[in-house]
Amino acid sequence: MKNAWGLRVLGGLLLVCLMGGGVLARGKSLEELLSLRTAVIWVEGQRLGDLVVGARARLEILLVDRDLVEEIYGENSQAPDWLRLHAQYASSGALKGKTLFIVRYKALIPWSFDPQEISVGDHRVDWKDILTRKEFFPSGELPSGMMGELALAVPGSFNKASEITVAYGEWPSTLKIPGR
Repeated sequence: MKNAWGLRVLGGLLLVCLMGGGVLARGKSLEELLSLRTAVIWVEGQRLGDLVVGARARLEILLVDRDLVEEIYGENSQAPDWLRLHAQYASSGALKGKTLFIVRYKALIPWSFDPQEISVGDHRVDWKDILTRKEFFPSGELPSGMMGELALAVPGSFNKASEITVAYGEWPSTLKIPGR
């Protein structure tokens, strides 16, 4: 009796290993990949422990690399539309010698958004760096609750850095480069 039970358990473990191996080999989920590649900036916000008070806006700056693109366009991907839309630039000729970043932002109170206030590493964003057509993202004076996204082609490769500073004006954050 004991041997039959042990064989069933062993057989079940073998089946789990064979069938679940793909899940284990796949690596990180989309949510994990996004969290490892995203820096958050609170414009005019003051940190009080885990809370942020007085922020005009929240910006998320996302580094788009090969691993993330593979997950976004993978067979069973659950990537949201905004991410698919902006990640399409990863295969664009406009990225030659550049790195793709996606910026998501939300005005928490009335705020004047100027994409040229964004900096990635030593590079200050210019209109020529923005891949998203200007008509498709809100800028200038924004009311509370207004949200937008845009894709940037930032000159240079960040392959050798372990982290970079991203900022909106004088409000910085640190973006750790995955795998370093």
